[in-house]
Amino acid sequence: MTQQPRTVASGLRFPEGPSWLGDGAVAVVEMKGESVSRVDPDGTVTVLGDCGGGPNGSALGAAGEVYVANNGGLSSEGTGYWHAPREFDGCVQRVEPDGTVTTVGGTLPGEAPHRPNDLCFGPDGTLYVTDSANWEDLRNIKPGRIVALGQDGTQLGHVEVPAMPNGVAFGPDGRLYVSQSLTRKVLAFEVTGGEFGAPQQVLKLPSGMPDGFCFDGDGTLYVCGSIGNAIHVYSGGEHKESIETGDGTQPTNACVGADGSLYVTFGLTGQLVAYDLGLTPGTVHTGSIAGVAA
Repeated sequence: MTQQPRTVASGLRFPEGPSWLGDGAVAVVEMKGESVSRVDPDGTVTVLGDCGGGPNGSALGAAGEVYVANNGGLSSEGTGYWHAPREFDGCVQRVEPDGTVTTVGGTLPGEAPHRPNDLCFGPDGTLYVTDSANWEDLRNIKPGRIVALGQDGTQLGHVEVPAMPNGVAFGPDGRLYVSQSLTRKVLAFEVTGGEFGAPQQVLKLPSGMPDGFCFDGDGTLYVCGSIGNAIHVYSGGEHKESIETGDGTQPTNACVGADGSLYVTFGLTGQLVAYDLGLTPGTVHTGSIAGVAA
């Protein structure tokens, strides 16, 4: 693939977790902006919610609300780690269309710090969120988790995943796919309402670390290799190509819009870009999760 991306917006404060909003706009979280923002097709950026901490991933809700995986206020830099001015233990947040932010799902299982990274809805409306655990201490990193939240906001179940579970999305085969950054692998789980089957390895990236990813409607998988500055493309489990994004871009996550474009967040350059590839959009599951006390 030789096509160069189109810059949709720049000046974003370490963008992550894009979600297609259905009206031509894309929601992105701005990790260092402590917010979730709307990017319109003309590049206009509007803050949707002031989240605090470190918003790390987003998912569109059934009523137009946006759910945010907030890692509590941590981002990596070339010289170390950035900590948010308003740092707290990580949680899942619900951002209403009027900007109101509430906590969803309460305190996540396992010992702190909790570092929610990415999230997605399943076909039955269950919300699945990855918790990457204490990745600021890679030498002593603890097992992370995938946590399932029911529509009433209760925790339905969870499973431990070592080596930094990161991006998460449902595939066209109905399985839950999760990137395991420190092994360079993508795993798949059979899931039913918070019950998790045994993980199966789907692929291992040729280079870099898998971050966020998405599927198009034809089942092609696009994996952001953030450290390696590339997007790795898989079809039928086979590696088809790697799209080089350029030194220092750090592609963090991606989504396919209804317009057929692949939208990708570049963390280090602060951009939302689009590859206008004429893709078939995939199914985007939504749901509605009640807010509960943290």
